Amino acid sequence: MPRSVIAAGTDAIRKACEVLAAAETGKMQGAAPESGAQWGGDRMLLSADGGTVHFIAGSTLYRQDEAGFLLAEFPAGGAPPGRASWRRGLSPYEMPFCMGLAGELPLAWPGVVCACAYLERFSHFYGNYRTRIEPAARELRFVAEGLLLLQRWPALFGAVMEAMGEQARGSLPRGLAAADLGAFLGRLLIGAQYRRTTLARVPECLRSLLAEECLRIPHHGRMIENLGRFSESVAPRIEQLRAAL
Repeated sequence: MPRSVIAAGTDAIRKACEVLAAAETGKMQGAAPESGAQWGGDRMLLSADGGTVHFIAGSTLYRQDEAGFLLAEFPAGGAPPGRASWRRGLSPYEMPFCMGLAGELPLAWPGVVCACAYLERFSHFYGNYRTRIEPAARELRFVAEGLLLLQRWPALFGAVMEAMGEQARGSLPRGLAAADLGAFLGRLLIGAQYRRTTLARVPECLRSLLAEECLRIPHHGRMIENLGRFSESVAPRIEQLRAAL
């Protein structure tokens, strides 16, 4: 398999984060180094599975057969790859959430186009504000559950989307997995940065529009109540993190 370009620029950074979010660290197959290994200053291995390697060089994401990749990148006597410095502070359990978040933030640092440099910049942000990010992530899980549930009532859901802002529908989480919640936080941060998305108006919207139909099942009522309560508590955290970007 010849080396082929999969993506470039910001799209390459996003796709690289998606691959890293799903990669099983330390469980690579074949002779390739583990996911996240970095060499040559701007090269990083993302995944190696079934004889196919995905790696990034500068701002370009490539796919290549493993044998050709090893021969081209690590000829006899070549320096062995080391673990990327941005990985050292992250456990494998944190990777899905962190990479979900990182994949949504390229717009926050548009001048950083090299993927390795971008992940270094992200890790600096994450490390400095970890004590704010982690509580926000816990609260956003309840927000995400409520928003996904609200889709059963189109009128109420539409009103909440309007209250959240013009980018609200595009900010919705796809599910409740760690990578989904990381991406949800990232999209809210970018939306808040450009004043196009906010959770601050959701509690008032729910208080004014909540119908008895939504409360007939107690479990649903609790989820919607949590949506309002945690939207109110997490909105200031998102504003603080937006200011820190």
